[in-house]
Amino acid sequence: MFTTRNFKLKRLPAALLATTVCSGAAAATQLEEVLVTAEKKSASIQDVPMSVAAISGDDVGMGKVTEMNDVAMQTPGMSFTQFNLGEPRVYIRGIGNSSDSAASDSAVGIFIDEIYIGRAGGSGFDLFDLERIEILKGPQGTLYGKNTNGGAINFITSRPDYDPMTKLSVTAGNKGLFHAQALVTGGLTDTIAGKISVASKQRDGFQKNVIRPSDVTVDTNLSNSPIIGNSKGASGQGDELGDIESINLRGQLLFDLSDTTLLLLSADYSKDETNGSCSHLMDLSAGVMGTGALWQAGVDSLSAGYRSNIRSCASQFDTSQEREIQGFSARVEHGLEWADLLSITAWRASDVFHVDDLTGLPLTDITVANSVPENVINGAEESASQFSQEFRLSGSLENVDWIAGVFYMQEDVERDEQFYTRYNAALSGGLGLAPEGNVLFLQDNTTTSIATYAQADWHIDNWTLTYGVRWSQDEKEISQDAKDLLGTGAPTGVPLILPEFPTAVKGKEDWEEITHKASVNYRFGEDAMVYLTYSEGFKSGAFPSQTNSPENATKTVDPEFVENIEVGLKSTWFDNRLQFNIAYYDIDYDNLQVFELTPTLLLVLNSAQAESTGFETSVALAASDRLVISANYNHGKARYEDFVTSGGNDYSGNQLQWSPDRSGSIDADYTIPLEGGSIVEFNVSYSWKDDYYTAASNAAVTKQKSLSNLGVSAGWTSADQSLSVRLWGKNLGDKDQTTNVVVDPTGVTSNKFADPTTFGVTVSKTF
Repeated sequence: MFTTRNFKLKRLPAALLATTVCSGAAAATQLEEVLVTAEKKSASIQDVPMSVAAISGDDVGMGKVTEMNDVAMQTPGMSFTQFNLGEPRVYIRGIGNSSDSAASDSAVGIFIDEIYIGRAGGSGFDLFDLERIEILKGPQGTLYGKNTNGGAINFITSRPDYDPMTKLSVTAGNKGLFHAQALVTGGLTDTIAGKISVASKQRDGFQKNVIRPSDVTVDTNLSNSPIIGNSKGASGQGDELGDIESINLRGQLLFDLSDTTLLLLSADYSKDETNGSCSHLMDLSAGVMGTGALWQAGVDSLSAGYRSNIRSCASQFDTSQEREIQGFSARVEHGLEWADLLSITAWRASDVFHVDDLTGLPLTDITVANSVPENVINGAEESASQFSQEFRLSGSLENVDWIAGVFYMQEDVERDEQFYTRYNAALSGGLGLAPEGNVLFLQDNTTTSIATYAQADWHIDNWTLTYGVRWSQDEKEISQDAKDLLGTGAPTGVPLILPEFPTAVKGKEDWEEITHKASVNYRFGEDAMVYLTYSEGFKSGAFPSQTNSPENATKTVDPEFVENIEVGLKSTWFDNRLQFNIAYYDIDYDNLQVFELTPTLLLVLNSAQAESTGFETSVALAASDRLVISANYNHGKARYEDFVTSGGNDYSGNQLQWSPDRSGSIDADYTIPLEGGSIVEFNVSYSWKDDYYTAASNAAVTKQKSLSNLGVSAGWTSADQSLSVRLWGKNLGDKDQTTNVVVDPTGVTSNKFADPTTFGVTVSKTF
């Protein structure tokens, strides 16, 4: 993000390539190949027989790619949503996971420098100091292993350099945005190089708590609540939510121990804090049992600021969030006479805390039938740590390239989650809900994973035959408990509708699977390749969270199994001025794990059968030595084939959540050389996603209408490339994108929204 070059590495999301533009002394402008490590070895992205997207480190900067939502918006077939700091959710081709259980895993694997990140909250970090981002689509069950049924995302950081260099970047923008980044690298001795990078980001929030003293008619004492805490009345009036306060540090030492041995030590730390986010009530007319009028009356009693702003709330609670992440790794690369040996040893930890007012309204009077129907306050704190070790051998034997390895990981997760609920007299009487509830769920889970894998590529003339296999085993051991913090000894609040557990219950289960990959590709000279790939994926079973009985707390959902067939073409034309790629995929999901919120707010894990089919295409064109255009398109159909919920609702045939049938993006860069050698660059990027649903029910209130995102930037770079200034703007159409929707039992929805238009200026200097 700090590097300034005459021509930037192009972002080609969702298609199967990424390019740079280069200009030779006597040659016309061409598209340059990009090397990726999608198959655990360095290869041109045009030679990888699978759907891979790449985003360069140059694009990971202000005005282009600054956060995961930018990656998703510009990668057709990928969606990103975030309930809170500890629960980011990634979906690729309709496959993801929204379960927050300590014994449930993501369906899209997140990797930092080839280190698997177990908990979703442990992957949230500022996008800085990156060499590239790789997005692999479809199951990666052979080389990447567990929990990559939807795909994998690799964040590759830059390594230390022996040449001394300092990079500084400062960004200022609307809503008080201030983002400072710095990197220092250089040789410490002839055989040791080091690097330190730091990023600090602050910004005010686009959301606001508009509660007034006159809105507070009820207060309550929650002094025994370990997470949510007491109501603070109207003291939060005027607080800006959705703000950003973060610090990120990364350090690396590179040791050239010998001509054949290298050691890379890495350490990182990040901390994020925010006042939280606003949940805003929508679809009030959808309220059942006459509750729509009650919700409307409650909203009408609030200030005009609430009614006119979808990013507002009126909460009596401190909805702050915090996340702290740290990690350490040691990477050893050693060259043997017959193979290359790689060892990756890593330890990572994350701590997450959040409180969320899911209704975002003042507390209701539970003794009055015509008051606001309900309040639901949710809070959680989670502490996770993991240790992993991977050994890998790779080499070549005549016309065969091979790779083999073993993997071990142990992850410990402690998660406590609290729900405070209030229901008015009409709702508690009509649905049989407790008027007031205060429930604490406790989970303590240990997951132990082991695996061994191998893959070989056999080259015969223009043909390459590939076969890979992996054996995986996961064991999960959990302790679960549920406490009634009101101490009533009777049926208590939602989601726990039965008395508290007499004592903590324990469960233990293990799963194992063998997954395969087979591929054949044929090259038409140097300019085109066709391929056919079959791959499988495996995701272990899971224990549910927030269960309403000790018996349910020890029941597991079945493991997930995926089969994928993909056929594609990768090609370059006109002396590498044009690249065109297209792929068709057909993915079958067996026992797809679906997180369900029942009408009584019970959180249930179910299994479903699903299929996702479609095609992706991309085009990159070096139209001239000044203009480069890239376009990408995904047309898919992700549907439940067989899915009946715990409540008996048949969702078979419904669209998978967060999976638009169509999505695309287009990006154009235009460069103007100036006298003296400096340049001016203009960039326009536009991305679009079709309608999609945020819940498996496909209820009308969960539908996100099609949305688009327009980004524009203009920049100047000095002749020696040491100084650059860039003006940028994102979401210039000011589109409202839903980031989370909770459908209340009464039928109304509680919505969170992404940021509106943002803009600013970034100045970068290299010494």
